[in-house]
Amino acid sequence: MGKLRKTTRLPSGAERALLVREMFDRIAGRYDLLNTVMTAGLHRLWNRKVVRATGLGPGGKALDLACGTGSLTRDLAKKVGPDGYVLGVDFSREMLRAAKPAPNVEYRLGDATHLEGVPSGAFDAATIAYGARNIPDLDALFSEMARTLRPGGVAVCLEIARPTGRVSSTFYGLWFDRIVPKLGGLISGDASAYSYLPESVKEFVAPGELADIIERNGLQDVTWKRLAGGIITLHRGIRRPRAS
Repeated sequence: MGKLRKTTRLPSGAERALLVREMFDRIAGRYDLLNTVMTAGLHRLWNRKVVRATGLGPGGKALDLACGTGSLTRDLAKKVGPDGYVLGVDFSREMLRAAKPAPNVEYRLGDATHLEGVPSGAFDAATIAYGARNIPDLDALFSEMARTLRPGGVAVCLEIARPTGRVSSTFYGLWFDRIVPKLGGLISGDASAYSYLPESVKEFVAPGELADIIERNGLQDVTWKRLAGGIITLHRGIRRPRAS
């Protein structure tokens, strides 16, 4: 498959999924380093906000979708402690190979929109960080997240967004549209992967629309807020209780 061009609209459906999986396979070895460089280490702070939003405690069970190399997965595992359990799922085999193990973590190759072998109602929390915009079928994604949660369980989605403020928008245009593709290409050796990043954000749904998608797929009391001057959004929803 050819490299992405900035002037070409991103593909959709199965072609998009294949392109993204191949891309993450290629950059897996440098992914953690690039995240640290591109966010100036702030991704660790955003991870902590996700963990806090889940409401998890010792002994809890969490599902982390599009887990990549397991940065958020391991933070969730620290929160639930040795008596808890976290399942990290990703469709990139190389990203999972690069993931660091933890005693209460299981990593599994899989499709976030069709979680084969993952039981219904088994988790207290389900998370996805920076992965939703890479998934063509958002209804299937959040339907599966809701299915795997116990009644009252919490789903959290962390994602990159286009800011609305003038200062934040100016910074975003400079950093994500110009610097990140060059910096990412230099460090990873794969320029096309990091030109994909700003393009995927431009084509992703607006935060309010994402909230609507989450709510129509089995989650309620959906809220969202902007972080980092609007460049990051955090959505949270609760699994509807069973009908009495």
